[in-house]
Amino acid sequence: MPVAWMLTSSAMTEIITFFVRCVRDASPSVWPGIIMTNHNQAQIAALETVYPHSQIFLCRWHMLHAIRSHFVTNQFQALWEKIKRWVITDDLAMFFNIWDKISSNPSTPQSIVKYL
Repeated sequence: MPVAWMLTSSAMTEIITFFVRCVRDASPSVWPGIIMTNHNQAQIAALETVYPHSQIFLCRWHMLHAIRSHFVTNQFQALWEKIKRWVITDDLAMFFNIWDKISSNPSTPQSIVKYL
């Protein structure tokens, strides 16, 4: 459930931290165990600062959308299927098994391996 929404022309960690602190201070009894966000490093850094004991998860939709924007999935259909299974698995052993298959496959573009 979204708790707050921030619009800004600057995605700097300090500004996001200020906003997240305002949200925290408005509800001091709320300490989230899990926070879901996209892959914005400034957001993640701000959330880790304000809520250091919360787990930060990356949104599956945002992850898949970002990956699709970096390579043509229909040219790498088998890789795309592995990636879709990889981002939805909640089994840690399966996560690493799929990652090993993705990262060690010579047909996987190294730009994708580096991005992931």
